[in-house]
Amino acid sequence: MSAQELIRIDQELCTRCGHCAEVCPVQAINSGRRETRAVDTTRCVKCGRCVQTCSAFDSLFDEPSGRRMDRIRERLLPASFAEPMFAAYDETSLPELSAALEERHVLSVVHCDSAVFAPLAEEFGLPAGTLRAGQVVAALRKLGFHKVYSNTLPAAVSVLEQARELVDRVEKGGNLPLINASCPAAVQFIEQAFPELIHYFSGCRSPRQLAGSLSKAWLAKELGTSAAFLYNVSLASCTAHKFEVTRPELRTDGKREIDAVMTTRELAWLIKREGIEPYLLEDSEFDAQMATVPELWGAFCHTGDISQAVLATAADLMQAKDAALEEGSEEDGVRHFRIRIEGRDYQAAAVSGLQNAVPLLEAARAGKSTVRFLEIMACPQGCVSGGGQPKVLLPKQQAEVYRNRVAACAAAAPEARLSQNAVIRRLYDEVFGCQPGDKSNHILYTHYVERSDDFVSKGFMESDS
Repeated sequence: MSAQELIRIDQELCTRCGHCAEVCPVQAINSGRRETRAVDTTRCVKCGRCVQTCSAFDSLFDEPSGRRMDRIRERLLPASFAEPMFAAYDETSLPELSAALEERHVLSVVHCDSAVFAPLAEEFGLPAGTLRAGQVVAALRKLGFHKVYSNTLPAAVSVLEQARELVDRVEKGGNLPLINASCPAAVQFIEQAFPELIHYFSGCRSPRQLAGSLSKAWLAKELGTSAAFLYNVSLASCTAHKFEVTRPELRTDGKREIDAVMTTRELAWLIKREGIEPYLLEDSEFDAQMATVPELWGAFCHTGDISQAVLATAADLMQAKDAALEEGSEEDGVRHFRIRIEGRDYQAAAVSGLQNAVPLLEAARAGKSTVRFLEIMACPQGCVSGGGQPKVLLPKQQAEVYRNRVAACAAAAPEARLSQNAVIRRLYDEVFGCQPGDKSNHILYTHYVERSDDFVSKGFMESDS
């Protein structure tokens, strides 16, 4: 399966209910009543909303020799897979990942998003947040990972870089709003539907990609090995991240920084395959080389976390006194934030859902935006509701489940002074050799490309604007 075909719909299982077409934010799934659904790969942004919504599945009671076993092989799932297989599904790299875990000469490293930990419990019939982070780390070690790291350090670097970039653009008259590039589905959407705005993106890589860059360029040396023997796995809530890691512009010397992506659901499959009961495990700590930054444990989980952290860090960089972060109105999937720094109002908008971002993007394209920082998340509540998270089969329960996940994730601490963090300062002084905002730092920065597909002629912009 190619990166463009990452999301697929099994034609035999599809019941033509149309739920997937209804939730697709870019109209990449045909909506005819009698048509079997299919994904238009030229429009799909890999967000996984269709995968989350699909309720058509095969029977667990099919004979082993029946079509179910064929599907297990076709989808590269473990032979012991004992869960429903839904019509809409995303590509997995579990066979390759499993092989790497058994390879003697490979150092397997997993970088964990905070948004994974709370929802994982649901896969074991438990309320969100029931599993402790230490229990999940212990389960990962039992699976064979040699090193387990939190993504809070890359997240902190990302926040610091974006804060510096925001201040520089305001002071020097750069493109505003600065658009956060942490959501790969939102990035691809803008590349396709609003290519004029790709220069408004922050040039800083997403925290997941930063974890790969840092580990290949720096962590390997810390561990006394070569980057060639480091197998980087990104544990994420996001199906679009599987496309992100294939981007040529995110490679170094033609090689990927992240070797495989494992979603929350896929981690649960592996844990169950090995007969591990994570809720019975003693806590294990994250490895120390890429230190955990407690202040950002809950950041990048819920829409608005990034905006708050970036605005507060911008105030810190400007040494602004008594700069109070204020949250304004919230409607149509948009949260508003404001902070006053040296007499200037810094306003941010955090958007849940690509459709809700269209008016803000149109305003930016027309030069009429009043927002200085724009955070866009493709999923309803941000990463806690990502395409790779446990499925919520009853639509009426989704809102409650997502609220519980948000509550179970520790809130970000935007008042944290990241610029004074000793671990982060060491990275800049000893590893990067430059200060935040230096675009020459190829470990941290990247660029984006136009993927324009005539959305206007296909009716997207007309129907949603």
